[in-house]
Amino acid sequence: MMEDGPVSPAQVEVQINGTQQQSGQHGPPQQQTGGNVPPQQQPPPAKTKAQLKAERREKQEAQRAAKLKLKDEQAKNPGKKPPPKQPPKQVNKKQEVSEAQKKSDGVKAPSKAPKAPVVDKSETKEQRCTKIEMFSHLNQYDRNSHPTNKISFSSSPVHPAFVKLGVQMNREFVVGSNGRCAALICAVKVFLQQYKCPDSKEIRSHLNAALKPCFNYLKECRSMSISMENFVKYLRHSISKIPPEMSLDDAREEILKEHCDRYFEENIYLAAKTITTTAVNRINNGDTILIFNRCPLILRILLTAKKEGKHFRVMVVDSRPDLRGVDACERLTAAGISCSYVYINSASYVMKEVTKVLLPADGLLANGYVLSEVGTAMLALIARKNNKPVIVCCETYKFSERVQTDSIQFNELADPDDMLKSRVTDASPVADWQEVPHLNLVNMVYDATPPDLVSIVITEIAELPCTSAPVILRRDSERRC
Repeated sequence: MMEDGPVSPAQVEVQINGTQQQSGQHGPPQQQTGGNVPPQQQPPPAKTKAQLKAERREKQEAQRAAKLKLKDEQAKNPGKKPPPKQPPKQVNKKQEVSEAQKKSDGVKAPSKAPKAPVVDKSETKEQRCTKIEMFSHLNQYDRNSHPTNKISFSSSPVHPAFVKLGVQMNREFVVGSNGRCAALICAVKVFLQQYKCPDSKEIRSHLNAALKPCFNYLKECRSMSISMENFVKYLRHSISKIPPEMSLDDAREEILKEHCDRYFEENIYLAAKTITTTAVNRINNGDTILIFNRCPLILRILLTAKKEGKHFRVMVVDSRPDLRGVDACERLTAAGISCSYVYINSASYVMKEVTKVLLPADGLLANGYVLSEVGTAMLALIARKNNKPVIVCCETYKFSERVQTDSIQFNELADPDDMLKSRVTDASPVADWQEVPHLNLVNMVYDATPPDLVSIVITEIAELPCTSAPVILRRDSERRC
């Protein structure tokens, strides 16, 4: 047995020769370099299966005893919760080695950099600039987004007629509550003419499922008006009443003529005709009638009164950004009606000359509030202050069960850059408003007029106060049942 320490080559040769002689092996000695030669170590003897089994049993019994001890402690102290198990921390070896080297060299490790604020990458720069906390629950207008970006034309369930209508609504080629509802009825008729139902499916369930993505697409393009929502509700109710045994051709014919065509004729065409007749009777010779912007129904009333030989004067109040009152003035003056044109900020000065205020409505809510174009509530308030009657013309199919007391709960936000439009060629001083901090432009579409500012509402049924809206809603629900 050799002691640990430096060994000479002669001793190594002697030991090797002696070992070879003892083992009975002969051969040339192997040359080894100088250095420490470790002693020969024999591997430990392998454990038998019985020993391994006994070790596993001991380990399991120890774990079982620890669990029983923990349960006894929890039973004695029920209010005390056991400490939560912390997962082992994962340490980066390279980082650990570098920190150890820096400590040994006397260099302090740099502190961690502060985390950058999390920014929603789905929002564009324009959306982050224009989003206001008060209107954050409303759909934000995005000029860069196009309604057809999310549609795969090869496999989309949206019918091309609805795709076309959605683009027209988004770009404001189709405007007005009556115009948008009429366009929706036309799109539904085109869809039904090309609709096919599998033989294994029921018509009413399959038709409702086929129309659902089309209506959802229109909502993504622009929020539906009350008139459109009521027609969708009426159409779904009509489809649910189709008998299961009815053929596809009969069901298509019934929906097209008995529901779509009839709905348009009764609620839009004949209703406007009846309202025109009633409103003309309220116009007297020598009246000065104030109207707001351009509404086809109001223009129809005034042109009909002129045809009947009545002499009156019209005060057209206009507002930005669309300035649609200019078109109304052109049509009225072409018919020989005397007109005056003012901006809405001058309405309080000209209200003393007015005898009646004639306003349209996009909807009449269950609590009597009138939902109309933004600026209507301001004109109604000025008229009430000057004791002028405010007459609202509204079809009953625009009545809604919704309740609203302000213009923030439900509204639409249009393009804020439209507020910069002007007929003057000079550039707007806030043309680069997106680069100015703490400056935002809001282009709201609707406002809510309280019922105490409205004198009467002219409908195709009768002349009613705003508080009678629940009566009409209950009547319509009973007719549907």
